Amino acid sequence: MSLLYPRLLPAEANRLFEVLHQVPSGAHENMVAYQSTRAVFAATGGQRASRDDLQRLRLSVLAVARAQGYPEEPTNAQGAAFDRAVARVLHEQSLLIPGEAAQRQIWAFLALVLLPDVCTWRWPAKPGKGYTGDRFKSTDLTRHALGRLWTRAHVLRDPDADDPYHLLAVMGEADLDQIMARRSALAGSPALVRSIVRAHAEDPRDADGVPSRTVFRQSLIRLLRLTAFMDLDAASATDLYALVRGVRADTRRALEH
Repeated sequence: MSLLYPRLLPAEANRLFEVLHQVPSGAHENMVAYQSTRAVFAATGGQRASRDDLQRLRLSVLAVARAQGYPEEPTNAQGAAFDRAVARVLHEQSLLIPGEAAQRQIWAFLALVLLPDVCTWRWPAKPGKGYTGDRFKSTDLTRHALGRLWTRAHVLRDPDADDPYHLLAVMGEADLDQIMARRSALAGSPALVRSIVRAHAEDPRDADGVPSRTVFRQSLIRLLRLTAFMDLDAASATDLYALVRGVRADTRRALEH
C-alpha cells in the first residue's frame, strides 16, 4: 500500500514560511497541524494519509529529534545523526512511492504544517538572514530539510544487506551532496550511487598524505566523464561496482605519484 500526502499550495507555503519568521524561536510547535484547507491530494495513486498516519510519522520524527537534544540547538554531530535516523524513518514509515515523493508540495506540507518545530530546530534562522527557503518550501528537493533525506534513503537502500540502510552512515552531508546534486548523471542510477558509497567505505585510508575525500571527489569527476557515454540502466550492479572500484583505484594511484 502506498500513501498520498497533502500537497501544500505554493501561495500557502510562501505565507507559512513568512509566519515562521514571526514566531519566536522555540515556539513553532504552535504552528503544528495535521491538515490545511490550502492543501490538496492527488486524485489517484494510493490511499490518502489519515490524521493517524500523519501523527505517527510526526511522533517518530520528533522522537529522533529528542534523542539528539531537541529542543536545545543541535551540534553538527547531532544534526548529522538526526538526518541519518530520520532518512530511515521517512523511507520506512511514510509509504511514499518515488512519484509521490517527487512532488515538492508534499515536503512543503511536512516541513511547514506537520513538523515546523522540528525543521526550525534542525535548520535554525541565520542571524540577519532568517530561515532558508529551500529547507522549508521545497524549491530544491536536494536541500529540503526532509525531502533530501527520503531521497537519500531511497537511493542508498541496499536490499541485500542485513541492514538495508547501512550506507547512510558512510558519508557526511557535503560528500553525499556531491553525488545527489548530480541527479541526472549519477543519482538517477541508485545502483551506481550505492557502488560509489560502498567503494568509499572500503577504501577509507588517507595514504601518502592524500585524503580519502580528495580521492572520492577526483574519482567522481572521472566517473562523470565515463558515465556520460554509458547506458547505466543496462549495466548490472556488479559491473557498476567493478567500474567504480577501478576508477577509484586509478584515481588514488594518480594522486599518490
